[in-house]
Amino acid sequence: MDHVSQNKQNLVRRLHVSLGLSLGLSFLLTHSTPLHAADAKEAAPQKTVEEKAIEPVTEAPEAFNPPTPRTLTKDSCELLSRGPGVALQDSEVTLHTFLENLIRDLQQDKFDKLSEYFHPRAKVKDDFGGKIRSIITNRYNGPLQYSVFRVWRIASPDSSKQILDNCPESDGAKIISSYGYDKQYAVWIQIMGQNELGRLIFSIAPDKGKNSIVGFRIQQWTQSGDDWRTWAQKAEEAEAKKDIKQAYFAYDVSQKLQEGKDLVIYPLQTALLRKRDEMFTQAKLVETVNADLGIKSTAYVGTLLAKEGSGIFLREYIAKELPSSTLHDMCIARGKGLEKSGWLNGKQGLRCNFLFKGMDPTQDSGLGGYYMTADDLHPPKK
Repeated sequence: MDHVSQNKQNLVRRLHVSLGLSLGLSFLLTHSTPLHAADAKEAAPQKTVEEKAIEPVTEAPEAFNPPTPRTLTKDSCELLSRGPGVALQDSEVTLHTFLENLIRDLQQDKFDKLSEYFHPRAKVKDDFGGKIRSIITNRYNGPLQYSVFRVWRIASPDSSKQILDNCPESDGAKIISSYGYDKQYAVWIQIMGQNELGRLIFSIAPDKGKNSIVGFRIQQWTQSGDDWRTWAQKAEEAEAKKDIKQAYFAYDVSQKLQEGKDLVIYPLQTALLRKRDEMFTQAKLVETVNADLGIKSTAYVGTLLAKEGSGIFLREYIAKELPSSTLHDMCIARGKGLEKSGWLNGKQGLRCNFLFKGMDPTQDSGLGGYYMTADDLHPPKK
């Protein structure tokens, strides 16, 4: 076993030891808020990062025979397919056709059809597909490939919502079933971009003679080509060097790559959040950034996952509405200040959003925002 693999195994052991999980979950049909730079980008035009060859996550195919349907008396989760093809024509014919059509439409960029796959009670609007397309294209460099990663069949005789920790080959995740269906499917479709890997996570249920999507979210699986384990290892290394700023940053990126919202629980996310907060709480983070920048107007600080790379997300209070050129220059100045104080490493970007006092610091406002890549913060001299 090589040194890196040993470190990763040690990391997982340490996180397991420190894990304490307390959950309160409510049913929502969601897609996650995009962690990307497209919102209110008024700075320099978006740049293309150097493309990196990324190996697909899927394992080499093995002989695999999906279990045949049977009557079950308790909640269960059975692996039907590990991809990359659908391969359910012998066990779940209607689901096989449903997924083939869905992947075909995704691959052919027919996102306008996406709303047709959802259950009516989801109340998905016609423009939903366009919004999802925008999120995906702003996270992943094309051309993109979509393929089945996992398909599970879930049985819940009382049609209740359950947290299932017995789903085979789930990367340690607990899958959350949707309320109201005694039979349903958990489906993970992998997005393979030229820069990153992602997943489309679906809860699909048969109802009134047809399959429909009843739950959905997008999960980013890598950032800057690295998965959560690598980011957690970076965090531990920075913490060991007493560089708590970069440790905070890396722990936060790592936990975001373990975020499953209402369809998946990654138990190690709790331990990663705990480690992140040992570096800085949000209140301490705001206080420290204010001190480092010599200001008192920081409202919120977070990490940013963008197609161009990782970075910092800064919301700042302003006393009155200001010209866009002034806000642009403020964002440039904040970025350079964050570099000088060790928050940004010269290869990371900054997203700024501005708001008035009394506005929610955890939400964007309409007052204006900018995304600055590392190149934007250091334009070539004319």
